[in-house]
Amino acid sequence: MSKETGQTDESDAPGGALEVDLWVRRPVCGPRTTVIDRLSGLRASGSLADFSVTTWPEELVLTGANRQAELLDTIERFEDWAADRGLSLRPPFETRTASMLVGDSEDVLTTPMLLAAAYEDGELVGVYPCTDGTTTWTVPEFLNALEAGARGPDAGLGDHPLLAPTERGTS
Repeated sequence: MSKETGQTDESDAPGGALEVDLWVRRPVCGPRTTVIDRLSGLRASGSLADFSVTTWPEELVLTGANRQAELLDTIERFEDWAADRGLSLRPPFETRTASMLVGDSEDVLTTPMLLAAAYEDGELVGVYPCTDGTTTWTVPEFLNALEAGARGPDAGLGDHPLLAPTERGTS
């Protein structure tokens, strides 16, 4: 399990106040590169001011000396944002106990393959995926709404028109 994070800043963005921090697991391929390509297109069209890509490990140790405190603080800010709006980021974040070969165990947090945090004028205004327990708002749905020209990243939450939520379990 990798313990490192890496960040790529995708700057030189035209206009707009909306910025997105994309968090991805390694390797950055397949659906992850598709999302990065879509973010690049949104930036080029002016729908997005800027975006960054940060890699994170599949699991973060929650206990002991191996903790990545700064990254865990960032995840806590995302979860606080969601909780303040009656939403949850779990799953895809999941806490479990991992058994070690020598009989010890440690609590670990599994990170999602993709997470988009949207900021407007430096303020966190959206985290995707998120759920209210019935409806889930995904990263691709967030990007679909931006590509359709919707503004404001507090997508589909409350009365905001950005994202039409997908009802799970209905057709």
